[in-house]
Amino acid sequence: MNKITALYRYSVIRWFVVGCTTFVIDITLFVGLYYTTHLSIWSNVLSGLCATLFNYSAHYRWSFESNQKHFKSSLYYLITFFTFLALTTYSIKILISLDIHPSVAKICTALLAAPFSFAIMKFVTFRRNSFA
Repeated sequence: MNKITALYRYSVIRWFVVGCTTFVIDITLFVGLYYTTHLSIWSNVLSGLCATLFNYSAHYRWSFESNQKHFKSSLYYLITFFTFLALTTYSIKILISLDIHPSVAKICTALLAAPFSFAIMKFVTFRRNSFA
């Protein structure tokens, strides 16, 4: 196995571990907030913000071992985060209005967003500069 293939496989495994942990944080907070408030938008925004604090830090330091400046990677990450947050929140709201259980709606949107999230983080947000 060549070095590039090994590094790619390694980052995928780390991304998966961080992603699963983030997913548990996000789902747990979303369900708790939704059943307390019955407000899908605010529940998703608050759970997403909390999970994202963990997610960014873990991906920057561990999953992708980024050597980009925090400002640059943070900017890319925030643009991606708010884009996905808007899309998933809107999707969750629609699914709940169709009588889909809130937990199922949250899980479905997270699973659909995951491959796109990995690609953006790997090749844009946390890419490694070859000269650094």
